[in-house]
Amino acid sequence: MLSLNGVTKRYGDRRALDDVGFEVPRGVVCGLLGHNGAGKSTLVGILLGHIRADAGSVRIGGCDAVRERAAALRRVGAIFEAPAFHDYLSGARNLQLLAAYSGGVDAARLREVVRFVGLEERIDDRVATYSHGMRRRLALAQALLPDPELLVLDEPGDGLDPE
Repeated sequence: MLSLNGVTKRYGDRRALDDVGFEVPRGVVCGLLGHNGAGKSTLVGILLGHIRADAGSVRIGGCDAVRERAAALRRVGAIFEAPAFHDYLSGARNLQLLAAYSGGVDAARLREVVRFVGLEERIDDRVATYSHGMRRRLALAQALLPDPELLVLDEPGDGLDPE
């Protein structure tokens, strides 16, 4: 499902990533562990096309993530860095607007995902009233809406209750 080969990224003289390579087959959970500044978010940014690698290749579902970015990312749901929402809109309206960028989502799928992330009681409230954890669950809902083949989460536990 995901394949990296020789991925390198430099910021000036500093190497954030040096010849990173691994594969994650379909159905497998993979976590990146490391201290702050180890390059985890840089790697996620490269996977999603937000950051350009200096060398190497990334393939998602067989598609080159640089040359065939749209086709590769059609398979991906993601949370990268700090997700942003319109505070003056409800959680539901935010999800509808964001889903519209990739063709929309039906009401049944939206309800299913909202239930899964535990926001049923508050999905119609303005996002301005959400706690940090609720915003993180809304971001998870956004990533799950398209029923992705690959889910990429940067700092997935940030702000979430253990259960």
